[in-house]
Amino acid sequence: MLRLYFNWNAVCAQKVVLCLTEKGIDWTPHHLVLSNFEQLEPWYLDINPAGLVPALVHDDVIVTESTVINEYLEDAFPEVQLRPTSPAARARMRWWTKQIDDVLHPSIRPISFAKFVTPRAARLSRADLDGIMARTPKKEIATLWRRVAEAPYSDQELADYLAKIRNLVETMETALSRSRWLAGDGVSLADLGMTPYFRRLVQLEKEAVWSDLPATCAWWDAIRARPSFAMFDRLRAQYAPADHPANPTA
Repeated sequence: MLRLYFNWNAVCAQKVVLCLTEKGIDWTPHHLVLSNFEQLEPWYLDINPAGLVPALVHDDVIVTESTVINEYLEDAFPEVQLRPTSPAARARMRWWTKQIDDVLHPSIRPISFAKFVTPRAARLSRADLDGIMARTPKKEIATLWRRVAEAPYSDQELADYLAKIRNLVETMETALSRSRWLAGDGVSLADLGMTPYFRRLVQLEKEAVWSDLPATCAWWDAIRARPSFAMFDRLRAQYAPADHPANPTA
């Protein structure tokens, strides 16, 4: 049995759902309402001690971290391949997935927190905030909650994070000027990994990050035309009514 613990609006979870959808893998969903801090419940911390989504449980195997999960799915379910065949192209794919983890995610997270979490965090009492801090295993997440509650990001700080994203997208533009997809002629885990972040930028009304880059615009159009992209609307329709727009982990 394949079970995914996820939240519909968490970008890292969306990476995995996209991979599952592209590969046509049957899976059992277990949705966590992050605004209720279900990811910090003891039963879930037994699955993922980091208190983050997603987490994949495949029979008796637990896999965490979205990039690692997607690589695991490639190995465990090889029928539909989302990794290039040549070593050079696979290296390019993994370079991009590393940029997503090391550059894009840390840059977009504060912007997401500023828009979606700040209003809620500001309403928390000091005791409630301290309680969240104490229960949160990942200290960078706890620090973000305290930051947006007590000293929200300045416009300049958010602009600096957006500039880092723009720099990476300009590198995308160069790559996509040479090939249709980030790692070559076929869609790969790199493209699937990037997709939820572009969608998040749309949610944040930051499409200007790529709107003047023709190859990146063409890539985004091609991504949205893929049948798997419809999963975003399906997840929203199914899970958003029970959830809160704030996403405390992505």
